[in-house]
Amino acid sequence: MNPGQNLHAALLALAACAILSFIDNFVGEIAKQGGLWQFQLTRTLMALPMLVAGARLLKISLLPNNPGVLVLRSLIVSTGLMLYFAALGFLPVAQAAAGLFSAPIWVLVFSAVFFSRRLGVLQVVATLGGFTGVLMVLGVTPASLTLLTFVPLIAGAFYGLGMLITRHWCSSESPAAMAFGIFLALGVFSLVALSWLTFWPVAGSETDFTLRGYQAAAGSFYWLVLLQAAGSVIAVSLISQAYRIGDPAYVAVFEYSFLIFAAAWTLLLWGNLIGAKAAIGIGLIVLCGAIVALADHRKKTASKPKHTAKDDRLKQHGR
Repeated sequence: MNPGQNLHAALLALAACAILSFIDNFVGEIAKQGGLWQFQLTRTLMALPMLVAGARLLKISLLPNNPGVLVLRSLIVSTGLMLYFAALGFLPVAQAAAGLFSAPIWVLVFSAVFFSRRLGVLQVVATLGGFTGVLMVLGVTPASLTLLTFVPLIAGAFYGLGMLITRHWCSSESPAAMAFGIFLALGVFSLVALSWLTFWPVAGSETDFTLRGYQAAAGSFYWLVLLQAAGSVIAVSLISQAYRIGDPAYVAVFEYSFLIFAAAWTLLLWGNLIGAKAAIGIGLIVLCGAIVALADHRKKTASKPKHTAKDDRLKQHGR
């Protein structure tokens, strides 16, 4: 791998995380004007034409190679993202994202349970450290435990399972096709939920971001959703290109910059400073996530057969 390509990929990942953490800071404002399902359906209707136009411009196919697996992946990842956006309705971005970034922890857990993968001591220690960091950012204490506490963690579990499916069964799919599948799944989910809650409203839904049906929204709602849609499409394109040209293990490390950007944007936009405990938790997540990613990279590199000059000579002689 060309070091220059890895640097380019790292910069793309950093740009993607800066954009995503910026636009996610406005979900709280969106929640004041509309419900989760109205927001996601509107965002999907805006994002899908952008994806189609971008794919045609870049001559990228949106057709899946394995429709069944891609549908399964889209349903699982979109469930995780929906739970993450639901958490943004009542949590700051850095806290909700901390739960979502427990995904690498869940990847290791699911790999051990479902694929009988043996975990090294370093990976186990880093996993426990990362999980501790997530709990610190979420401010979890025995007295504060509620069902809402677990929403970001469950989001991370679904997202991690989606990552695992991507790794094992979606390697032949284009990033554009996978992104299209997720947005489409989010849109279908949202259309069904929004229709149900509009025609059969739930008591107290007027003040609940996740239970609100359709309601007339101000123009600022649609401008904020357009910002979300455009930012998401651009960021997904950047991160997809980063993984295409760079080493996935190194790109994954730079994705953790989302947590740092999220805290910085929250301070710059709203003047809210995260506490010392949360800052330490973010540091733990970033450090342990980097350890897990790089340990995984070294393990894969070590398992590959070494290339020698003898191999080149044999190849030259048709062997």
